[in-house]
Amino acid sequence: MRRLPWPRRVDAVLLCFLANLIAHSDRVSLSVAMPVMMSENHWDTAQAGWVLSGFFLGYTLLMAPVALLAQRYGTRSVFAACMSWWTLCTLLTPLPRSLAGLTAMRLLLGVGESGTASCINGTLVRWFPPREYSRATALCWSAGYAGPVLAVPAATWLLHVFGWRAIFWVFGLFGFLWLPFWLRLEDGPELSAAVCEPVPWKTLARAPALWALFALHFSANWFFYFMVTWLPTYLSAARQLSLPEMAAGSSLPFLCAWAGANGFAQLLDRAGPHRSRASKLLLIPYVLSALCLLAAAAAPSAVVAVLLLCAGMTLLGAITPVFSSGSLDLTPRYAGAVAGAQNTFANLSGILAPVVIGYLVKERGWPAAFTVTALVVAAGAACYALRGSAQALPEATAQK
Repeated sequence: MRRLPWPRRVDAVLLCFLANLIAHSDRVSLSVAMPVMMSENHWDTAQAGWVLSGFFLGYTLLMAPVALLAQRYGTRSVFAACMSWWTLCTLLTPLPRSLAGLTAMRLLLGVGESGTASCINGTLVRWFPPREYSRATALCWSAGYAGPVLAVPAATWLLHVFGWRAIFWVFGLFGFLWLPFWLRLEDGPELSAAVCEPVPWKTLARAPALWALFALHFSANWFFYFMVTWLPTYLSAARQLSLPEMAAGSSLPFLCAWAGANGFAQLLDRAGPHRSRASKLLLIPYVLSALCLLAAAAAPSAVVAVLLLCAGMTLLGAITPVFSSGSLDLTPRYAGAVAGAQNTFANLSGILAPVVIGYLVKERGWPAAFTVTALVVAAGAACYALRGSAQALPEATAQK
């Protein structure tokens, strides 16, 4: 008998949040271990960039196919299979001894995590009314910010006490703890025959608002992946912070992003019929986040740089509820599948950013990496300002 003091939809959103928290903790684990691994294996930033990018290649390639599986068969079984796969890959990460082997293992980890966004949005659209879309999706997707807040200090402690391999062995346990609770969750009250209908991709692909959403998400992901893959190395190598200082400096910006995402989500859901206008107003703090990046690159001290990065990540949070709820707003009938396509496009930045930034740092230094990231943010904001919308597309509106 159920005795929890909240509605069942809260179970759904909490489990989705925890799944995404585990996913991002498993991702960031390598970023913490990377400075030590670079030293042990004599890798430069360009070589390390390929390892960091390996995850995003697997993550992106399988995202659309897994989203279609979730659309066809429901999210419960698909998400459980994904969690089992990537948890196993996390546990096995210390085994490869070569650059190519480690890159391949990270690629397989990415394959496992490829269903995260589509399964989360496919679950939430069945459990939550439209007036709560931003808060529900922002909470779940902001686990991407909360993950580093918790994982970086924990991974740093494990690195210091037990060595870098222990990070993956410990983090790999959490997915198996999550699985029994997820398997007890129902598919959702809105599951219907409509969920199994083919997605009209040709029609949806002609919608400018959908492409504007994709571009916005791509730019935000570039910023995020720059931080999640390279911030520990930047603070250690460029700012000469000690291991405890690096852990704190790497965690605080993500804590700020988590707070910003959930705070701005409250405002967006309150906009009601003015949701499209409100989503575009949130571009203003997003553009200001790019200016914080430029200022951080030129900061006179590590403390000032971290504070500016905290401000930038808080402002990045302004746009998180916009792109996280985008597939629910525009295409509620196919939210899970479209979230998979959206995340596929957006995570091309995950493939590109670690490698591009690695080479930029090697050839031009860290300021060049910050500048390119700021330009990508500005370009994404411009695309959404011109063609973005939060109004449901007529061909993708759920039937009642």
